[in-house]
Amino acid sequence: MTCNVLFLHQNFPGQYKLLSREISNRDGFKVVAMGQKQPFGADFGPVQYEAYSSGPGHSSDVFPPLTFFSEQVRRGDTVRRRLQDLKRRGFTPGLCFVHPGWGEALFIRDIFPETKLISYLEYCYRSSASDLDFDAEFQAPSVDLQYVSLRNLPTMQAAAVSDALVSPTRWQAETFPMPLAQRINIIHEGIDTDFVHPAPAVPLSVPNGTIQPGQILVTYVARSLEPYRGFHTFMRALPYLQKLLPHARVAIVGKEPTSYGRSPGRGRTWKQVMIEEIGSKVDWERVHFLGTLPYDSLINLFRLSTVHVYLTYPFVLSWSLLEAMATGCAIVGSATDPVMEMIQDSHNGVLTDFFDERALAARIASLADNRDLRHHLSARARQTARDRFDFRTVCLPAYERLIQQTLAR
Repeated sequence: MTCNVLFLHQNFPGQYKLLSREISNRDGFKVVAMGQKQPFGADFGPVQYEAYSSGPGHSSDVFPPLTFFSEQVRRGDTVRRRLQDLKRRGFTPGLCFVHPGWGEALFIRDIFPETKLISYLEYCYRSSASDLDFDAEFQAPSVDLQYVSLRNLPTMQAAAVSDALVSPTRWQAETFPMPLAQRINIIHEGIDTDFVHPAPAVPLSVPNGTIQPGQILVTYVARSLEPYRGFHTFMRALPYLQKLLPHARVAIVGKEPTSYGRSPGRGRTWKQVMIEEIGSKVDWERVHFLGTLPYDSLINLFRLSTVHVYLTYPFVLSWSLLEAMATGCAIVGSATDPVMEMIQDSHNGVLTDFFDERALAARIASLADNRDLRHHLSARARQTARDRFDFRTVCLPAYERLIQQTLAR
């Protein structure tokens, strides 16, 4: 088989890290990827990368809810012009993988009407029973709730013209209207479980010392330190946790600027807000904020972890949970739908109420004190990751079947 393949993702490689590298290394496939900034930190094989810039925005003062949608359209128009340039240079894809959430797919059919299109449907925003109304402490502004459908327009348009649809988890697929959800293939982007696996850890240097293998270490990892990933609950649990585990260390990974939710305003970050809130109730010498880590260092942190905590609103599932499972972490997770699809309480992890910081601290401490239970949960977590999310044996074969079916239509 020979085929030109195009990957469109605002933050390439995103969900296509393993798939784009795999396809590009196969004979007969020429792969072009397009994103808004240069990718970093990985080898993507012989992928030809094309970066674009969506340029300055336009005011939506006449109707403020259009601000985000106008940005999506502007980005789609920029991609349209770049695709026209690709076509003039002789590249026409037989197959295109696209994450349409930022608008890249809006005009692809105008440029490549015959290209087979596989769209990644990550999440459908809704005004109720969703991330927007989950946390009463941080209510979404009414304008976000009233005009939430505007956020979905590029995704819905892409779904309408796509040859195949993919979502990484069943819960995420079911956020979409049922007639659309029934068309979606559940295929996760996959974890390289040959690389992400249990192994002896190396010591971790922190500003006031070194964390050694065998020390009690509670880990928390998120892309950003924000309420969407339960950062406020985790921080509020620390005073109770330190009373229960007086010698434990805590390692927190994540950047301070928000990724999904709103910032607390006045130029502050949620880290600053939570440190101010709990203040002297915590021994900060035993709490280590590590910022963002290189991938190898993150996996080593999981190997050092005694108990790993993952909390989330009803929202897209983080890769970090599955990577922690693949590494064999003993996990305490929030009893929210995305997590419960992955973690069965007392089987491959333990669950706790998202908002209950006392219960969270108690579950962490109980697990840290029970070596046999940790060993049991660790082995089951690793097995779940391998059985359901291994890229080479599970996700890639599913993608190969989908590609064959799509090209044959």
